[in-house]
Amino acid sequence: MKTILVVDDSKANLTLAKQALDTFYQVSPVTSGQMALRFLEKKVPDLILLDINMPEMDGLETLRQIRAHEEYKDIPVIFLTAKTDPETEVECLKLGATDFIGKPFVPQVMRSRIARTLELEEYRRLAESKARKFENIASKDSMTGLWNRGYLTQKIVEILAKGSTAAYMIVDVDHFKSVNDKLGHIMGDKVLNRLAHMMMEHFPEDIVARLGGDEFVIFIENPPEHDELCKRIAEFQKEVNEDLKESTGGIATLSIGIALAPADGDNMDTLYDKADRALYVVKKESRNNFRFYDSTLPSKQAKVDRPDVIETNIRVLMQQLKEPGTIRGAFWQDYEPFLAIFRFIERMLARSEASFCVLLATLINENGEQLEPDVLEPNMDVLFTAIQDTLRKGDVFTKFSGSQYIVMLPSAHAESGGQVAAKRLQDCFNKSKKNPGVVLKTDLTMMDMVERA
Repeated sequence: MKTILVVDDSKANLTLAKQALDTFYQVSPVTSGQMALRFLEKKVPDLILLDINMPEMDGLETLRQIRAHEEYKDIPVIFLTAKTDPETEVECLKLGATDFIGKPFVPQVMRSRIARTLELEEYRRLAESKARKFENIASKDSMTGLWNRGYLTQKIVEILAKGSTAAYMIVDVDHFKSVNDKLGHIMGDKVLNRLAHMMMEHFPEDIVARLGGDEFVIFIENPPEHDELCKRIAEFQKEVNEDLKESTGGIATLSIGIALAPADGDNMDTLYDKADRALYVVKKESRNNFRFYDSTLPSKQAKVDRPDVIETNIRVLMQQLKEPGTIRGAFWQDYEPFLAIFRFIERMLARSEASFCVLLATLINENGEQLEPDVLEPNMDVLFTAIQDTLRKGDVFTKFSGSQYIVMLPSAHAESGGQVAAKRLQDCFNKSKKNPGVVLKTDLTMMDMVERA
């Protein structure tokens, strides 16, 4: 039942209001503004009926004090008043009044206005909740659930505008590419998700964000003194390294570069650049360490800008761009890079008015239902390997959901080519699946790439 606080210095009015509303609401009557404020300290009602003309503290001053409190500021307030002049109404509305009920009030009119106000308040809260939900989704990294770059940038602007000090820490997984190459991309994603979880555990009050790949940021507003901050970072790094040693067989460690605001910069770009330079030195020296930025650190561009290396830059660059090692099977990508590749191929094939095939691979049980997690996870690993082993080097795939992979087959220019690829995948998976009751369902669609005006 909704709670209504009625504030009026007339006990007769309080009695009438209680009689009119008692059947429909839980009514709490008080006789002064001071008593209303003391009531709010114990309980927040759904609506307040507030008399304007009261001794000592009138209704206008009572409302000013209510609106000054963050936890009370959204409570709808309806004024009870015998005054109907425009000046009084304007002043009440400026203070945040929702409606007016004239005295002497009519019970049916009072109930009707209260019901309408409470209904509108429900709609407002629902709209705010949905807006917060969508804002939260748009601000989160899809894989780890951490804040994304856009949210991080926005919060840094807000925090530094207040004049706060801050520590900007870039956290990077050493040898992460080797983790993906040797242990597979699924293990790589697990490492990143585990790191994200540990960062939130160690820095629960701070902003933890993923910039992309294996690069993360921890942003600490008003950090502790230098020695205490170093101790905190070292403890975090030690625990993460122990976890990485176990999960990656000693392949990966953690490196951290740190910049301080306002000493090293007063905006996102500057702090990133300074922390990145500190991280660069950690990587150059031995990795598995952390370092604060200082002006004596070498620039990341220093070696590239030397005249004696300019002629070889393009050769070195091409060596770095080439995919190392033996190229095998379909090309795995995280979801966001997959989208970029998809759109690039879409543009390329549109010029030749060609088409290509997209395959959705889904694991279900024999009844067409979702698999239990303990069955699903090992079979998703098998499906990952089957896609890499059976599909072509030019095919690209990513994880679409907990039980699905989506594969782009640019080389399959006709549906028959996609069906051949799906059949090969089915055969390979069925030979290696961990449970006989697991079914691989494949869906194919052709993407028509003819450009339209």
